[in-house]
Amino acid sequence: MTFGTSLTIVQLTDCHLFTDPIGSLREIVTRPRLRRVIEDIRRRVPEADLLVVTGDTAHDEAQATYEEFSRDLGDWTDRLRIVPGNHDNRASLRRVFPDACDEASGRVVFRVETTEWLVLGLDSQRIGEDAGELGTAQLTWLGDQLEAARTRNAVVFLHHPPIEVGSPWVDGIGLLDARALENVLAEHPQVRAVISGHVHQEASGLIGDTTAHTSPAVGPQFRPHTETLVIDQGPPAYRIVELHATGDWSTTVVRCASV
Repeated sequence: MTFGTSLTIVQLTDCHLFTDPIGSLREIVTRPRLRRVIEDIRRRVPEADLLVVTGDTAHDEAQATYEEFSRDLGDWTDRLRIVPGNHDNRASLRRVFPDACDEASGRVVFRVETTEWLVLGLDSQRIGEDAGELGTAQLTWLGDQLEAARTRNAVVFLHHPPIEVGSPWVDGIGLLDARALENVLAEHPQVRAVISGHVHQEASGLIGDTTAHTSPAVGPQFRPHTETLVIDQGPPAYRIVELHATGDWSTTVVRCASV
């Protein structure tokens, strides 16, 4: 797939899908929420270059669920780049989406490059655990990719946020080696943003001097600033990221009409 000098990226995160079409998480059926989001994306940003999915796509981790997700995307599968969350199955992601991800040090990653931008996807999954970690080998890979593209601006996507969002229960299961990631970013100031999911809510902050955003979920939303998990009855949502040839960038969250 050939890209221009600028990129329009749509990020989806935390779909929490099931093979069962009426499968639910916290009493919220997730499949119709995905389909509502896809419909909205096709209407609002039909010319988007990339669809980046940052984990927890299949809550049941079943290969059939990823296959159904691919069918829901239809021709947008060609624009897909995907990394796992804590509820995903790496092997199934590779089998169902071989063109949407690569492998580095046993992790599922991706890399997209234009003359002006480098877009990287990282794998923060710790198998069987809610918290995330990138690990030394993957952080070395990240540093190598950024070093080889010092003249390009960069954006990094992953599942677990490297910042706290003010909800103690979920801040405790974020990115365990956020400080090590911060050290890599400090050596590569061309990284303009780190964008993640996992927390099912919109938040912004800094990791070192780099902007970090978390994005609300396609699946159930979590109410911000709570001591324990509280479901927010808000609609499904996604993020649009615009990367311009000038090096400028912008982002916005789109909340769909209720399902």
